[in-house]
Amino acid sequence: MGVVEWVILAVVVVGVVFALFGWDRYRSSRKVASKSSQPTSEVFTDPSTGKPMRVWYNPATGEREYRPE
Repeated sequence: MGVVEWVILAVVVVGVVFALFGWDRYRSSRKVASKSSQPTSEVFTDPSTGKPMRVWYNPATGEREYRPE
């Protein structure tokens, strides 16, 4: 394989890894919301949906969740 083919292969592999692990990083729809999470005052507009999202913080684990308002 030539250099061009290796570069194309590397781009495809990186794209697949991103699609599998990073695509829904800020979406909490795959997980069950934690009952010990607390709402914060941080609210932002989701750029992909235009909906306001509130940040919830779980003090036990340090995890942040992003939930629609």
